[in-house]
Amino acid sequence: MRPRTWVLLLTAVFAALQLANVTGRATPDSKNYVSYALTLSGADKREAAAATIDWVCAGRASIAHRAQNVDVVRFHAPDPAPRVLAECREQEWRQVEARLAAGQSGGRTVPFMPERFMRIFEARPGYPVFLVPFVTLFGVTWGVWAASVVVACAGGVLAFLVLRALSVPVPLALTGQALFLVLPCGTTAMRPMTEGLLLALTLAALWGCALVLEERRIRAGVAVVAVALAALFTVKHSQALFLGLCLAAAGAVLAVRRRW
Repeated sequence: MRPRTWVLLLTAVFAALQLANVTGRATPDSKNYVSYALTLSGADKREAAAATIDWVCAGRASIAHRAQNVDVVRFHAPDPAPRVLAECREQEWRQVEARLAAGQSGGRTVPFMPERFMRIFEARPGYPVFLVPFVTLFGVTWGVWAASVVVACAGGVLAFLVLRALSVPVPLALTGQALFLVLPCGTTAMRPMTEGLLLALTLAALWGCALVLEERRIRAGVAVVAVALAALFTVKHSQALFLGLCLAAAGAVLAVRRRW
């Protein structure tokens, strides 16, 4: 088979395996990004809060259900999912209602946290903007899952492209793609937070560098790096600035070495 066929096959297998856990991947930050995406798609604060809380609590209930299924002592006990779901909804709504009543209704995110912490997420519109078409087309649960799969698979493909641009043989480049997907970086990329998109964009920038250095495709490489850094700035500006400075320093060192 052609290399691209193997790349697509690995991507398809990984995506299919992710159907085992459609929910239950949320982190404490995830609800802020999801609510941001929902408000960008046109929902008001209460609609965004309701959809986000339902998604978060369904994930917690799913985790509780799976944990009981593998508990050799309690697997025969009543399913804890309904109780966990109800408790989660009550807790989350109590906090949101209290903050909304206190006047914390500015910005795009639902006030799950104090205002000074919410400003951090308001300054990172890249990931919520990326989520918007997915949650609009597929709803919150499947939309967030699909977005995570796209990010993780893109990271794997970019790992392959970086290695191929560095003249690594196809089997080893495919191994690199597979390792990206099965190691913790793949797990992180599947979580609904900025880190997955950050990984993919960082790899895109590295691919651009490899195009410039190894294949002498200067215009294409510089364009890829510029677009990746610009997109990364909207996702996490501190990481974009750090990566940009590192690449600039590396470029300066290479320029000096070549002159000598």
